[in-house]
Amino acid sequence: METLGIISIAFLVLIFAGIPVAYSMVLTSGAYFLLLNPGVPTTIVSQRAITQIAESWTILAVPLFLLAGRLLNDSGMTARLVDFAVAVVGHIRGGLGHAVVVANIIMAGMSGSATSDAAGIGAIMIPALRKAGFSAGYAAALCASAATIGPIIPPSIAMVLYSSLSGVSLGRLLLAGVLPGLVMGAFLMLDLSFLSESVRSTRSRFEWRRVAATARDAVLALVMPVVILGGMFGGIYTPTEAAAVAVGYALIVGVGIYRTLTLRAIFRALKDVGTTTGAVLLVVSGASSISWIMTAERSGEVLQPLFLPFQSSPSLTLVTIALVTVILGTAMEEVTMLVLMTPILAPIVQAAGIDPVHFGLVFVLATMIGLITPPVGVSMFLVCQIADITVNQFTRAVIRPFLALMFALIVVSLWSDLVLFLPNLIMGSQSGR
Repeated sequence: METLGIISIAFLVLIFAGIPVAYSMVLTSGAYFLLLNPGVPTTIVSQRAITQIAESWTILAVPLFLLAGRLLNDSGMTARLVDFAVAVVGHIRGGLGHAVVVANIIMAGMSGSATSDAAGIGAIMIPALRKAGFSAGYAAALCASAATIGPIIPPSIAMVLYSSLSGVSLGRLLLAGVLPGLVMGAFLMLDLSFLSESVRSTRSRFEWRRVAATARDAVLALVMPVVILGGMFGGIYTPTEAAAVAVGYALIVGVGIYRTLTLRAIFRALKDVGTTTGAVLLVVSGASSISWIMTAERSGEVLQPLFLPFQSSPSLTLVTIALVTVILGTAMEEVTMLVLMTPILAPIVQAAGIDPVHFGLVFVLATMIGLITPPVGVSMFLVCQIADITVNQFTRAVIRPFLALMFALIVVSLWSDLVLFLPNLIMGSQSGR
């Protein structure tokens, strides 16, 4: 316990000193091996980092899905999907707001990234929402909140990371997110229906001709989730190969059919995705040694007594972990949260008898909510920049969507069958569950 306390304090001191998270992890683990446990060779830091990345076929999907999401936005697929969503639900009260949620549900089946969806759909819909009568703050808050659906409905970059760290079946994790993602959308749309701004906002006229026209324009985008997920769950290719298929599909459509992707745009996308991937893998590699330390020091067993009051109820334990994760998410970005907390929470979850797939879905969902909470919410900063508003304006406006997502999180935490129904139906029930 004393060693864990020293490590935690050292890590926090480095973070608050302004040192980047990845470097703070490396320095903390280095200090552990040199000062607290000198009997262990320091080469384990580099060995763990290399092994974590080089031997993980699953983690290769991360840059591929990032690239697919970027190409989707640059090729114009996102705009076509938004037009279709507006045509379908734009006539009901708060129509453009509902179109944001519907568009994000569809986009979730293609990109797997909340920040990509927030940037792509937000750039199109925030100005449209403001023109329709929504405040700038709520327009930004809704786009950021709806984008959290992206990593829940497959494919999902966050699920890929969690699977590579925990060893839980990626296929089961991806299937587990379909119904919870729809529940998140339902709660956001329900809240939107009672919003006073929805009453005052303008609506578009419903026309079957317009629905058909926008569906025809967006058909290649609408088919893409079927191509990715159908092949993945049909056994044609693995999730990692599905990510490569997504990139290939986006290139074929963007270059050969829409002819909106230029060589310059593709090169810029590769450059930006390479930078983002480097940052993600740096955090993953830095956290690998921290994870080794946490496992060696039996952090899960040390922290388990804190959850003893809830051990009699797995559901209560899971809800408690979810709420703690949301709180931690206000100060920790998503990749750091996933790679740092997974080895800590895994023993607690196992001791409580919680299905690892159920926990993984809840953990990822709670982590994604952190993307819209200050002070480090990445999606928050993205939409604030697009809407040209302050973080304070966003924070006031995001309260209602945040509560809607929290209700969805609690429902998903308590209702295990909602999460496990599709994995058990398609891949068979796990023994002992």
